[in-house]
Amino acid sequence: MSERATTDRVEFSRVSLVGKLVGPLLVVVVGSGVAVIAQKNPYRNYTEEKFVQNMQTAGRNYAAVGVFVGKGDYASAKAQLTRAREQLAITITFWRESKKDDGIAMLRDALNGMDDLDKALGAERVDPSALHTVSERINTACEACHAAYRERDPEAKGYRVKSGTPR
Repeated sequence: MSERATTDRVEFSRVSLVGKLVGPLLVVVVGSGVAVIAQKNPYRNYTEEKFVQNMQTAGRNYAAVGVFVGKGDYASAKAQLTRAREQLAITITFWRESKKDDGIAMLRDALNGMDDLDKALGAERVDPSALHTVSERINTACEACHAAYRERDPEAKGYRVKSGTPR
């Protein structure tokens, strides 16, 4: 056998050994990374408490949209609307797990309205009456859902998910 063939065989043997050692290690590292991601995913175990937090955050951000629109600061209103929409969209998990198709429909109505409001806020020439019309649509969707699924908490003086909403 030539010296080159022997060198190639030794190199192949080293590569094969490295592959045998690194392969299983790589599987463990990648598998551990997936497990860590799964543990850090807050929507894997989407609790009613998390749902309420998302709704409250969405509500605060949406209220800020109105403040900015009132000041004529449409760029800031658009930014707040994006935050409100993100928080509201996450709640789809709650409605799906609760098997509440009407809740999903009301959520989609509100999100579609937010998309339309986003377009209206981004128009070259913002029309305040169009903003009002779209905002009313969003408010109607939110109020319908609140009437069906929200009640006043007499102790905390805030709101909570109505008793009896299956989870």
